[in-house]
Formats: sequence, structure tokens, C-alpha cells
Amino acid sequence: MRIGHISDFHLRHDLPGTSAVPTRLSRQMPELIARAVERLSTEDLDWVAVTGDLVDHPFDDMHSPENLARGEADLALVRQLLEPLQCPVVVLYGNHDHPLLFRRVFPLWHAALEVADYRVFCFYDEEGIGHVPERVGAELEHFEEALAGDDLRPQIHLQHYLVHPEKNEGYPHTYGTAMRLKTALEGCGKVRLLLSGHYHGGVLPLAQGGVYYAVAPALCEAPHIFRIYELAADEVQTRSLQLL
Repeated sequence: MRIGHISDFHLRHDLPGTSAVPTRLSRQMPELIARAVERLSTEDLDWVAVTGDLVDHPFDDMHSPENLARGEADLALVRQLLEPLQCPVVVLYGNHDHPLLFRRVFPLWHAALEVADYRVFCFYDEEGIGHVPERVGAELEHFEEALAGDDLRPQIHLQHYLVHPEKNEGYPHTYGTAMRLKTALEGCGKVRLLLSGHYHGGVLPLAQGGVYYAVAPALCEAPHIFRIYELAADEVQTRSLQLL
């Protein structure tokens, strides 16, 4: 199976201003996403994962009618930019997206996506107290049901946040219950690959307990990296592509 993985656009086009972090090139993202999609389109991919932070929705006055309208327009622009991809595209929201606006523009993948004898599960988690990512409620039930089901086909899990490795320097990127989640993932014997975003430096696939954990770098920051994974039964081969 060949998977494209791209993440963390932090786009602002209709939304005013730019990201508070200068290295995040929010207003250049329409052009950069279009270039990345053009490159991905040449790769004969089975599917593409987009693991959150599609836009950079302002936290100040985030629910004002003006920002809601502009934020929805920017999410619609991201959807339009992804449309040239001819394979399934699975899109998550991140902590910089507005979850309710996301639901207006993108579908939520509650059922498993079946691709090439794999089952792909998406988890729409959010931050809790102190910005610590958490998996609770319906998402935790979804996770437990996926691991406990009778279907023995291998699984791939998508989430914005990190289960492994721990990357909490300066900001909590990893779930507060990461060890519990990791133990469950590695103990069930069905999960082969986890794809995450959120941590802008990215992490190449790390094998732990039969599971590969991979984090895409942020496309919004130079050199604007995205990745291709070749997934076989017992290994993941990775190619990193960049726009600079």
C-alpha cells in the first residue's frame, strides 16, 4: 500500500492576518498546497492522510460571525485545493481548526475506510485542560471497539495528536493518556501504523511493539515537507518530499 501524508497547513486566505508564529507561512499556503497536491498526484497513491490544522483560525474572537464566515471559506478553499487528488483523501481537524466549521465542510469518517486489505480508523480528538490532548467519550469508545472487534485485518489509525513518541517540550503534543493508548495498540496485534500531525518537526516512522508511529512535518514551515509511505506486512519505507 502506498500512502501520502501531509499535515498542518495553518492556512489563512479569507481569514485576516497570519499565524502568530512567523515561520508558519499561512498566507502562502494556497500556492504551497496546490504544489504539494500536484506532486502527490504523480505518485499512484492508494489514499492520502491529512492530519489536521488545515487553517489557522484565530483564537481571539473565534466565534464572531465574521471569523466564522471567513473560517468556513478557508476550509472550503482547502477542500478545493485537495480535490485534484484522484484517490480517497481522509481529512482530520486539529487544534487550530474550528471543529463545528470543519463538520460543515468535510465528512467525519466514523466507519472504517477499507483500502487494500487494511482498515483505516480516524479519531477526532481535542485538547483538554492545559492544552493536553485527550481521547475521551465517543472517540475512546470508537478506539476500544476498533481494537476489540472480530475483524482481524490490519489497521491504520489517524489522529492529529501524538501517541508516541513523547514530544511535550514547550507545548503538550502527546496525549496525557499516551502510555495507556500505546499499551492497548501494541497489545491488540492488529494495528500496524499510526499517522499524526501537530508536532511540526515531524517524526519518521518509529517501530514499537509491532506498531509504526509516524508524524508528518508541518507543510506551512520551510522546507515544506510531506511524505510517502510504502506499507508492507512487516515494514514501512518512507520518502520525504519537499517544496524547497
